[in-house]
Amino acid sequence: MNALNIDPNIIGMANALNLKGEPVSAIMEYCRKRVAKLLKMARSVKTPWDLERLVCEDLNLVIHEVWNDNELEEFRHRYSVEEDDGAFAALGLQLDGDAYGVLFQRKRLGRNEAYQYVAFIDCRGAKRLRRFFTRWHEIAHCLTSYEQFEMPFRRTGAADIEKDPIEKLMDMIAGDLGFFEPLFRPVFDAEMQGDQCVTFDIAEKIRSEFCPDASFQSVLAACSNRSGRPTILIEAAVAFKKTEQRLIREDPAMKDKLQPQLRVKWSVSNPSAHEIAFQIPRYMRVPKKSIISKVLLSQVDSAKIPGEANESLGWWTSSRGGSLPETAVLVQAIKHGDGGLAIIVHQEN
Repeated sequence: MNALNIDPNIIGMANALNLKGEPVSAIMEYCRKRVAKLLKMARSVKTPWDLERLVCEDLNLVIHEVWNDNELEEFRHRYSVEEDDGAFAALGLQLDGDAYGVLFQRKRLGRNEAYQYVAFIDCRGAKRLRRFFTRWHEIAHCLTSYEQFEMPFRRTGAADIEKDPIEKLMDMIAGDLGFFEPLFRPVFDAEMQGDQCVTFDIAEKIRSEFCPDASFQSVLAACSNRSGRPTILIEAAVAFKKTEQRLIREDPAMKDKLQPQLRVKWSVSNPSAHEIAFQIPRYMRVPKKSIISKVLLSQVDSAKIPGEANESLGWWTSSRGGSLPETAVLVQAIKHGDGGLAIIVHQEN
């Protein structure tokens, strides 16, 4: 069972929306149906930006992008001073640190006597890479809003997404609606040939055609999710394991005594992989003989030329001596950001 299904906040959200069945599936289907209804009534929706405008109009949501500090101050002054809404006074603080976006619910009523929402997307520095996805994350919050003035704002930060069940669910909804099936599927099918594996090249071609503003990583995830082949996506980086991270938090001096290794930062199995329990745990060490290690730890720039090799999942071992099942896999790896990405596809016997 998805752990999110037993979270009290998510159960409460499903109940408040009068949804039946497993909470996560019910909430996601609720969002899909709301957007599909709007799409059905629209005259012409060809791009994800067209769809976003349609949904935002229905939700009475305005989205602003912040590309520099001057724009941030202008937005703060406009809403908190010129429009006399004190909730916006701390806008700068809300977008500090690891925050990608923040959503405000205004005190005044907008069109059709609906409450107006205003979202700010932080596009400064590296945060711009998540710009497209963050917009849909904030839309997801609006779609699932059920309690007026529960709080004046919702802040979306990297740590929140990693730990908070509601934020995790909003990311799931964003990934679903940002690549809404009626718009994304035709582009995906045009590039994929039958039972072909998802590759980095295919994902980039689809990104260029569907939405160049979307991050490569989000498009890769959308492609993997629709592949009929059992597929695992991982992001790997040199890092400490979870127990070592705890030791370092308790005693910072331990950082100099411990040796970080190339580990799985996050891992996502697509539906076909879930059916056969094909997965790789988070924080697991990447095998030294895997193409992933060879590509990510090499000094050669492989950002544009991915490595590929036939391997066995049994190469993956834990510090306790256990290993994953002996399964033939096709592995592709490429450098990305501070680490790299890998596509691991189950090979049929």
